Amino acid sequence: MDGEIVLGALAPHPPHLVYAENPPENEPNAECGWEGLRWGYHRLAKKLSTIDYDAIVIFSPHWQTYIGTHFLGLPHFESLSVDPVFPNLFRYSYSIDVDVDLAEAMAKEASDAGMVTRMMQNPDFRIDYGTIVSCHMVNPNWSKPIVTISSQRST
Repeated sequence: MDGEIVLGALAPHPPHLVYAENPPENEPNAECGWEGLRWGYHRLAKKLSTIDYDAIVIFSPHWQTYIGTHFLGLPHFESLSVDPVFPNLFRYSYSIDVDVDLAEAMAKEASDAGMVTRMMQNPDFRIDYGTIVSCHMVNPNWSKPIVTISSQRST
């Protein structure tokens, strides 16, 4: 597979960030908060807007799997995500496109390297808030497909 990684970031993703932004996709509204972290995301989003890239890859610690590392494996997921810890702050309606070809290629590379991998192909799967917050903050118009990788917990 050809291509290159054009940017990487360690992206904190508490749901409070989306809550403080007041996007129409999130039901609860706030007046402010988390400015320092939100401004960092704004700078990252601005930087990304100057780079030609095809997809956003998210490794989420909130999509925990116990048998293998999973990758989203359907082209589209759409639902309401309600944070289990902060349901009063995060009820976000998402519509996410996935770069399935890239996800499958990454899963194959990981599998060839000895990792146990699976493709998540359940259309009712609820995307975790870590993925949603990170994607919303770096690309709020959701104009790029994503690849999300689970956090395998059995090691």
